[in-house]
Amino acid sequence: MNSIPTSPTGPSGFTDEQLNAFRQHGDPYADDLAAKIFGESSMHAEPGSRLGYNKLVDIADLLDTDGELLLIDDSNFAKALGMFPKEFQDYYDPMPAPDWVDVTKLEVAAELWKANSLAMLGILYAASLPACYLMKNGIPALYQTAKLKDAKYVFQRIYETGLMLDAVMSPGGIQLVHDVMPDSDDVFLQSLSESVGGKWEQQGDKFVQVSAASQTQSSAEDAQKAAHTGFRVAAGRKAYIWGRGYIAAKKVRMLHASMRYMLLNPGVMMPRGAPSGSASEGFAKAHGAMGPWPSEKLGVPVNQEDLAFTLLTFSYLIPRGLELIGCNVSVQQKEAFLHLWRVVGHTMGLRDDLMTDNWDEAKKLYERIHKLQAGSSPEGIALTEAVMGFLKSYLPDAFGMSKRIPVTLIGAQMGEDAKLLFSDANKKVLASPMARLSMFVVRLGLKFFYNHYQRMQRLFPTLKRVFGNLLFQASEQLVLSWRDEYTRKPFYVPVTVNTWQLQRGVDDAFRTRLQGWRQHLFLALGGALGAIFLMFLVFTFGIVSWLAGWHDCMKWSFISSVVAFLFAIFMLDIRIPAIFARRPVPNGVSTRGK
Repeated sequence: MNSIPTSPTGPSGFTDEQLNAFRQHGDPYADDLAAKIFGESSMHAEPGSRLGYNKLVDIADLLDTDGELLLIDDSNFAKALGMFPKEFQDYYDPMPAPDWVDVTKLEVAAELWKANSLAMLGILYAASLPACYLMKNGIPALYQTAKLKDAKYVFQRIYETGLMLDAVMSPGGIQLVHDVMPDSDDVFLQSLSESVGGKWEQQGDKFVQVSAASQTQSSAEDAQKAAHTGFRVAAGRKAYIWGRGYIAAKKVRMLHASMRYMLLNPGVMMPRGAPSGSASEGFAKAHGAMGPWPSEKLGVPVNQEDLAFTLLTFSYLIPRGLELIGCNVSVQQKEAFLHLWRVVGHTMGLRDDLMTDNWDEAKKLYERIHKLQAGSSPEGIALTEAVMGFLKSYLPDAFGMSKRIPVTLIGAQMGEDAKLLFSDANKKVLASPMARLSMFVVRLGLKFFYNHYQRMQRLFPTLKRVFGNLLFQASEQLVLSWRDEYTRKPFYVPVTVNTWQLQRGVDDAFRTRLQGWRQHLFLALGGALGAIFLMFLVFTFGIVSWLAGWHDCMKWSFISSVVAFLFAIFMLDIRIPAIFARRPVPNGVSTRGK
């Protein structure tokens, strides 16, 4: 690979030619591990191989919840991790934090997500994912590797993207743990005290928090997480990146490296010892090994330039999308959001000088890479169609909603770029008077909603806490509802074609029930949001009535706003969780009560 100079001034210091040169660069650290997972020296069933790495992914899922098991040498958890080569054991360890990481900005970004997570998930559908599909030279990597035109692959990737977004953005998802001074008498206990707070004591082979710095630190769950935090940090550094979002980002980093290795090494997915011929070639094609990858033309798969642009589709487009629907987002909040994703990018192996947490510079970088790489492609159109198909699974067919709403949502967020991603049929839908009217009405309604919602939050902090927590809970349930009917676990590296095996008992009848359940959940969520909208509308009318002296109107307006408030609480706190608990399973047995 050609060497590329660093830029002390960030992305603005690179010429267009240098930005494009990043297309030939991947992620050396993760690529080396991927070679050990997929290479000739690996064995399918050994730790470090693809099956072994997927087992490590399962272990990683426990690190942030049951990591204290690592404190016990003879626990099965510790033994399972100890079977892996050291580089794999260390892969999910907390990462030394760069000096530029700002904890306050991480907290501001997490609060922005918690307050607006449902809207942000809508922007994920309508802007972030479609914008990724504009990268005409980068999309073939996703399309060939995962055959994303098939709905099962798209739905799984959307689900995994939602899981990562929630893990990264939720409060505490990305956090810093602080090391102790090297001359400490008791490094471990002091690490727990400084990282978490409160007083800690060793009791046998366990470390117990005997007093908390605050009420929120007194729960057993927090104590378990804190014990793991103290155990995993190593001496000699000030701070380390950690959290549920950190683990998710590391999983995605290895997934990217595995995609890169498979595409650059055709045939790697074929079974060991498979004879040449049509059967083995068909197996290779099913896994995306479709001949030598044209690196000179397209760049290496999931290269640094594509990764920088993809990161901006989250860090830049989501706050911009909030503003487009009427949400007031301060420069401080936008730059905090950029900052959090800069930490995520650092965790995922993106060069620091290809990222920024300055809003104006992020806008310029997005537009520069967009100018260099954006365009229409058959793969981009197919992927956008698949995302719209996913949206349709939540929408009723009445009044053409399932056909019109996905098109208008993407059109409203993407502007002229939508034409690069739409088929001729969807371009006609977008240009229709009904679609234009729908976009106008939706924008007007959302601006009214956000204008009043944010004002009411400032006037009544209790309202902010109540609706903030309930809407955030609903958004997490919505993400979990994206899980499809395949046995594949999130973020697994591909093993065989059976990685995408259907759950037992999945048939057309189950798919019909699953789609009906999703639509039921979506309509209940829409009802709750509609009640909140109505509450603001009639409350506003009540204020106007009071000023005008229309006392009867004022009385009934305020009564109606209270009724709408209670209905919204009922839907968010009782009805939606009840629907979520009844997700159908392939054998048709309800999950109620489980």
